[in-house]
Parts: sequence; structure tokens; C-alpha cells
Amino acid sequence: MSGVVEFIDGEKTGAEGEMPFRRACAQFCFAIPSSKAAVALAVQSVRRAMELLVLDEDWMFRMELSLQEALLNGHFHGNQANSAREIRVACIFSFKKVEIQVEDDGVGYDLNQNFFVINHPEPGGRGLYLIRQLMDSVTISDSGSHISMALAKE
Repeated sequence: MSGVVEFIDGEKTGAEGEMPFRRACAQFCFAIPSSKAAVALAVQSVRRAMELLVLDEDWMFRMELSLQEALLNGHFHGNQANSAREIRVACIFSFKKVEIQVEDDGVGYDLNQNFFVINHPEPGGRGLYLIRQLMDSVTISDSGSHISMALAKE
């Protein structure tokens, strides 16, 4: 996986060899091939970036599960499990807000369908329900091929 990690406004304040950040913002952007292996690696990489910033464990769990669901949706539904297609991810992490955007190469889906219920009659749709329950805000593009998810502290 290729990508860029940028830490902004970090202060080294710990003992020698430690790097706890008091104020930091991380931007993490990358593209992966549409495959289950790449999805797993992407989730691990994003989790590691959140751990480096020592973000709240609850946020890391919620974001990790939501990211996995969004990536799997992009892989299976958006890109039709075609490894020649890409899934793009953009993350912004701070102590007050975390946001992740996921975009696939698919044509999207009918936004009039109600995917935000747990008892959806089709085999799909439960991932979007989970994301909606775990995140403070969820925005899906008009075409359905781009999702933005965020958690924020008041």
C-alpha cells in the first residue's frame, strides 16, 4: 500500500524515546487495489496511525469497524470485487475529531433504498446500518460511491 502520513503540530513531550503528542493532527491518504487482503491491510494501517496519536480506544474501535464495513462495501458492491479497480481512503485525525472518507470506482447504488435499518431484506445493507450507528455523522454522495464518516467531541 502506498500513501502519505503527515503529522501536524505535534509536540514531543515524553521521556527519551517516547513520543506522546499533546496536540496533533494526522492526515493519511492512500489508494488500494480492490481486494480483501488490501482491505485488511488498510484497516490495520489506519488503526496503527490512530494508535500513534493515542486516540481514545472507543473511537479507534468504532472507526476501525466502520472503515472495514465501508471498504468491504466498496470492494464487493462498488467495484464488484474487481482487483483492477481502486478504493481511495482519506483520513484526518485529531483529538477532537476523526474523519474518514472512502471512495470506490463503482457506479454507486439507488440512494432511495433504506440501507439504514438492521432488518434489511437483502443480504447487503447491514454494513451501512452499523456505520450509521457507530459514527456521529455519515454522508454518502449522490451516486453512492463515496462515504464520509466522522466522530467529534463536543
